[in-house]
This record gives sequence, structure tokens and C-alpha cells, in this order.
Amino acid sequence: MIAKIKGFAKFSNKGAIILIAFIIMLVYANSLVNKFVWDDHTVIVDNNFVKSLRNFPSIFTSAYLTKSSDLDYLGERNIGSGELSYRPVVTATYFFDYAIWKLNPLGYHLDSLLIHILNTVLLYALLNLIVKDGGIALLASLLFALNPVNTEAVDVISFREDLLAALFVILSFIFFVKSQEKNSGKGKVFYLLSIATFLLALFSKEMAVTLPLILILFDYFFISRQKVKNILYRFKYYLGFIAAVLLYFGVSFFIIRNINKPIITFAMNNFYTRILTMFKTMIVYIQWMVFPVNIHPTLPDDPALISNSLFDPVVLFSIVAILSLLVIAIKLRRKNTLFSFSVFWVFIALIPVSNIFFPLTNYMAARYLYLPGIGFSFLIAAFLIKLPSFKIDFIPRTVLQKVSRNSIAILLIFYSMFTIIRNLGWKNDVVLWSEMIENYPNNALAHSGLGSAFRRQGSVDKAIGEYKIALNLDPNRAKDHNALGICYYEKKMFDEAIEEYKKALKMDPYFVDAYANLGSSLGNKGLYQEAIRIFEKAIQLDGQSINAYNGLGVTHAKMKRYDEARKIWGKALAINPDNKNIKDNLNKISQLGY
Repeated sequence: MIAKIKGFAKFSNKGAIILIAFIIMLVYANSLVNKFVWDDHTVIVDNNFVKSLRNFPSIFTSAYLTKSSDLDYLGERNIGSGELSYRPVVTATYFFDYAIWKLNPLGYHLDSLLIHILNTVLLYALLNLIVKDGGIALLASLLFALNPVNTEAVDVISFREDLLAALFVILSFIFFVKSQEKNSGKGKVFYLLSIATFLLALFSKEMAVTLPLILILFDYFFISRQKVKNILYRFKYYLGFIAAVLLYFGVSFFIIRNINKPIITFAMNNFYTRILTMFKTMIVYIQWMVFPVNIHPTLPDDPALISNSLFDPVVLFSIVAILSLLVIAIKLRRKNTLFSFSVFWVFIALIPVSNIFFPLTNYMAARYLYLPGIGFSFLIAAFLIKLPSFKIDFIPRTVLQKVSRNSIAILLIFYSMFTIIRNLGWKNDVVLWSEMIENYPNNALAHSGLGSAFRRQGSVDKAIGEYKIALNLDPNRAKDHNALGICYYEKKMFDEAIEEYKKALKMDPYFVDAYANLGSSLGNKGLYQEAIRIFEKAIQLDGQSINAYNGLGVTHAKMKRYDEARKIWGKALAINPDNKNIKDNLNKISQLGY
């Protein structure tokens, strides 16, 4: 079957799919050489949980969840999935990635890119089902695939949850549409498949919870023909999705619940402030989607985004713009169904990340636009494809056709160029955190992040410089004192390291990692008895601390208490049988004949 694409091109469905895959691979090719960045270290690189398939059954238990205090841990112990929320689907993909690729980032990036391609192909299929216009379907899919705002979700492996949530949302939507078209037998099968894939979407990321609202929206515009009484009559079709949502909330909030999630205590705890800030971030989101320039990674504590006044010019402009857009969508709901459907899709999909009902650590993030961006792409595609059919008295149809074609070409080229450029921003952690500092020069977390990036790179002196800047900006960051101590330790500046560890412990007396690191520094100075006391304190606070067990064993070995060292390392291996440092230490004393 040939899909008729007015003023754009003509492709068979197979040709359209090949075109989509080819263009995405071409535009994202430079992202495949990128390294692990940002949260990739927490959920993959430094996380033993996903490095052994023996841990796979744990994704169905509370052992899956990670305490917030473990997120910045730099050692090698099992800290759960690295996720604060229950998202087992995404973690399952990391298990299989590690089994195939180990710690080769190329494989992980390739898999994320393949999911993005699959999402785009499925979106093409979905839009064909909804509007039965191959031109709109193909253009919308390409606009979605190439929009630079999606690079954060595609290029950062640990944000794959957004890709997977969208994958199963689109699949669920397709099955739902199919369930309405087939006979009763096949319709029931497609309906059950729709519920099943919706559950997979929910357990990928919470944003998928908006799908039932989008399906009601679809029913209103395309099935019930904008008659509310028909929507009420079809309520039975929504019951399965409501049950799925209740099941998800039951599991995530009562059965496998993280009682150690960080408490959001920033200024947005005030509901009024959250509403105003939401309008402020919404206008940035719209700008990023319409004119995708100055897209950048955002930090969770950006005070510039918070608004406490209704008369903030940005807030006022945003309120007027958003309300105007919604009013237009309501007024055009009968004359221009595609426009209205697309506008409502965008705003409905943004509800979970609006910070209105559930305050998030991040006020905003580009990756949050991956699912809402589907509606936006649909909107722009429908407008450009249908532009030549608009009746404008003073503009000839031929002119509108030329404007349509040229706009499509310019937009696709523009998107492609900026996506290629944005891919470079995720090259490695040094590049990422350097860009963060450009956008947040006075943010302690940004300098701390760059310090960590330099330390991983082996540039210890540069790392020390960044940690010092971070501590000058915020002297109460216990983790930065600990990290600075690690840098001094690596330079064999043990007195300076001890001082930093003690500062960290003064701020956080339960900082297990700082205790373990302090014990190692004391041991290297020959203060063995004091080091043993500190290691034992760390183990008392956290009986799972591999670093503390390892350091305690090393200290006893230095005191020639080899049997005691072997016993302690044995306890560590019982906690984590795959720990390389422990195994190496046991081999060393065995080779020495002890």
C-alpha cells in the first residue's frame, strides 16, 4: 500500500520504516562513541547489582530499591538497582546489556538508539491508524525522532526509562485502537495486550500513568465524535486501565516502597509556588520544542526557575500563552480535531512532571519532554501537511504549497543539525559538567560533578580545584569533603585526607563511606589500632559496607594477623561474592604462604 504524503513524498510503509531508521542512525551516529555519563555510574558502572544475573530475581523484591544515601557511593558494593523508584523494566535491560557488553558504553548506546528507532517506527504505525494519512504520520515521526530535545533521553543510558515508558505507551495505544477495529474475539486479545503493555510502561516510568487520559481524549475526538454521552457509555473500556493504575500504585507505594527516598524540602513545597513555577517551566518546555536552542541539562536546585509571584513577567506571559493555546484548542475541537488532540496530548503528558501534585527533585528536564513531544510532533506535522488546503484569500494555494515544502525541509535539516551538535554535549562527564558550570556557574553541585568527572579521568589536581570551589560555595557538603579527602589520599597526602574525612563526619556522623576512608588513611600512617576502631564503627553503622570490611582486613594483614584478615574478607565475600578487591587480597596472602 502506498502512503499518500501530500507535498512531502510517497513511500510504502516499508519504505517509510527504512527511511526512519536510516535517518535516525545517521543523525545519532556520533552519539555511539560517547562514554558513560551522569547517573550511568550509579545504575551501571559502579553498581554490582546489574553485573550478575543471580541478582535478577531481586528486581521483584524491596532489595531492588536503593537508599538515597547510597546514590553517590564511589566504591564497589551492591547498592540495589541505583533507582529510588520501582522501575524494574529498565533495570532488567541493564542486566542483559551488562551480560552482553560488560562495561563497553558503545553497546548500551546502541541499544538505547535502537529503542528510539523502534519508538519512532511504532509512532508512525500509531499515527497511520489514527489519522490514516501517511504524510502526517511520516512527518510527525521524523520530527519526533530528530527533535534535539530528545537527545537527553536517548544519549544518557540511565534515562532509558523515558524511552521504555514511551515504547510501551505507544504499543498499548496501538493495541487499544486495534481492539476497537476487530471482531469481538480478536478485539478482546488486543485489549488484554493493551493492558499488559500499559503495565510494562508504568513499571518503566511513572509518566505512563497519563495514558488512560490520552485514550479518553482519543475516544472523544476519533471514536465518540466529541459526544460526552458516548464517552460515558464506553467507560467499560477504561476499567482495565484504571485497574492497572491501581495495581501499579499498590505495588510501588505499599508492597515495594522506598522508605529512604529523599524528602523534597526546597521552596516548591508550597503549592502556590509550585503552580507559578510550573507555568515558568512550561514556557521553557514550549520554547525547547518549538525552537530547540539553548537546550541544556538542568540541575535539581536551580533557584532561577522558582517563582513566588503571580506578577513575574515570565509567569504572566506563560499563563497567557498556555491558556490561549488551550482556549484555541477547545474552540477548534470540531473544525480541527488533529490540532486540539495534539495540544491536549502535550499538556496531559506533562502532568506527572509539572510538580503540581507530586513535587519532584528536578523542577524540569529535557528528558521529561520525550512522551509529550509525540503530541507536539503530531501538531506540527498536521499543520504543515494541511497548510496548502487552508483557505486564505490573499495567499494563492501554490504559495502555501511552497511554504509547506520549504518549512518541512528547513525544519528537518535544522533539527538534524542541532541534534548532532547536542550529541556532543554528552560525550563524557567532563564535557557534561563543564556545560553545567556554564549554565550554573555558582552552583556547588555543578562544580562537585566536574570534580568527580576529573577524578574518574585521573586528573586529581583539577578535581581538587573543583571540590574546593564547591565547598567555598557551600561549606556544608559532607560528600564533597569526603571526595576531597579521597583526592588527597590518592596523592598520598594522608594528613590532609584525614582532616577532610573528619569534616565530613562532623557534618554527617552516619557517613559510613567517610569512616571507611578515614580508616584507610589512618592505616597508611601506621595508626593501626585507631584505624581498626574506625572500620569497626563503619561496620556497626552498616554491616554491608564492603569498603569497611576490606580496609579492616587490610589493616589486620599489615599487622601480620593473616587469619583474622582472611576471616574478615570471608565475611565481605559473603556479602558480595564477586568483589575483585577482596579476591585479590585473599590471593596475595595465599601467594605469600599465609
